[in-house]
Amino acid sequence: MDRCHVSAQLSTRFGLANADAEALLDRYVELGVLASRIDPTSSFTVRLNDARWVIECPPAFAAELMALFRGIAAPAERPWRHHHLAIKSNSDRYDLLAGDKCLGTFGSAEVVPAVKAFLTDALLQTDFMLALHAALLRIGDAPLLIAGASGAGKTTLALALAAQSGCTILADDIVMVDEPSRLRGIPFPIAVKDGSWPLLHEFYPELAACPTHIRSDGKIVKFLACEGDDGSTQPATTMIFIRRSTDGRCSLSTMSPLMAFQRLLAEAASPTHRLSDRAFGALAELVKRSRAFEMAVGDLRDAVTTIGDL
Repeated sequence: MDRCHVSAQLSTRFGLANADAEALLDRYVELGVLASRIDPTSSFTVRLNDARWVIECPPAFAAELMALFRGIAAPAERPWRHHHLAIKSNSDRYDLLAGDKCLGTFGSAEVVPAVKAFLTDALLQTDFMLALHAALLRIGDAPLLIAGASGAGKTTLALALAAQSGCTILADDIVMVDEPSRLRGIPFPIAVKDGSWPLLHEFYPELAACPTHIRSDGKIVKFLACEGDDGSTQPATTMIFIRRSTDGRCSLSTMSPLMAFQRLLAEAASPTHRLSDRAFGALAELVKRSRAFEMAVGDLRDAVTTIGDL
């Protein structure tokens, strides 16, 4: 029996709150009372803004998950209330359980994307002001925000920049606006779609040996860990909105603040799915304090060189 089910049974049978059931279970395991009754698992804790999740998984997934999610790893400690996400073996497949709720049954190649998708949704249920669908990098001391429609190549460009220019990827998918003109990247694992593998081979030869995974949308991906940083915010300086070049050549042009605001607004999310006045003002201030460009991305090396010349 997995930990989540044991905890749920303690809560139900003895009328305990979830936190008290978890504390009792921790004590039983510490004393060795339940060690032989719980399936062997490995566990680690991740932080999602004001929430903490303990992820329990079979040893077969432990090393990969811990490595990929190390950018958001956190110690399991009080006074945080810890939620539990468990991966439980089910014949030749795996159940994903949040508390006592089963989220679905997955093949081995689908588990890691399912965990990332769940944690992404859980992050967007936490308390935050504004989130952007974008990549955030730090080139020297200068932050760079890369935005664009899904499939435009944000991840591919960010990885090429990191490999060729030595910059740090702080996030490749979700960026928080914590206060006006201050950005914080969420270092979730970086998903590299199969169409980008040949483009990135010269930059990341180790990608060839990475496990292959299948997302719920059917996309074939490999994951690279995003190290992130200490979670500090970055001042806004430069933002680039990218699209794929139709003729294979790179081009870069300045963008008006109004257009940049409209484009960022399309990539914005808030806890209530409706921007507050404070979030709206923070987005306007972010654009006001940034340089904005539109870029057609062709050859990756040319794109990296062009950005380096800004």
